[in-house]
Amino acid sequence: MHVQVALPVAGWAAWTAPQNAPPDVSFIEPQVRRRLSFLDRMALHVLHACVKPNEPAQLLFASRHGELARSAHLLGQLAAQEVPSPMGFSLSVLNAAVGLYGIARGNRAASSAISAGEATFPMALLEAACQACTAPQAAVVVVFADEPPPAVYAELVDSPKAPLALAVRMESGAPATNMEWEPSSADGDAEAGPSAFLRCMEEGVPSTWRGGGYAWRWSPHAAA
Repeated sequence: MHVQVALPVAGWAAWTAPQNAPPDVSFIEPQVRRRLSFLDRMALHVLHACVKPNEPAQLLFASRHGELARSAHLLGQLAAQEVPSPMGFSLSVLNAAVGLYGIARGNRAASSAISAGEATFPMALLEAACQACTAPQAAVVVVFADEPPPAVYAELVDSPKAPLALAVRMESGAPATNMEWEPSSADGDAEAGPSAFLRCMEEGVPSTWRGGGYAWRWSPHAAA
């Protein structure tokens, strides 16, 4: 079955490695900043670039692995019969990044988190588009962030090989980017989905990706 939806993309921001400068989170107060993992820093850096000052934007965090490094550390403490840190546990949940951002910036708008295996990124775009359509008075900012899993998981998963964060701002009525997908048994590079989407945004040309059991295609509305 072939499916097509329109994504009302109003802007985007990306951070990839290697880069000369680490993700800038100077807009977060030092007390909170010290608690941030590298995944948090990537996510909040690009998220902040897509949210206007004092704007109550709806936030959606997406990650295939989430705070896997924190979780692995907590599990290691349990295995060693140590008492895990309550703070470490509270920051290991999937929605920690958007929760911290909401607290730090005083954003009381709705926030959510999503993880859907290899298809996490496109599914997050779909969810954000649905939220933008059902709440046209508010902007929706979806941020996808992932990093290489800890070495202890090397035999189970080896993707992504480099850290990446990408935020996409959606507003009802913004120029549409088409996203299409259909079942496919030919999977490609598991971490190439965000890069394919970025290529469409930056170059204004259709781009494709195969992953999560589907073939995905993004294209500017005029190129549909």
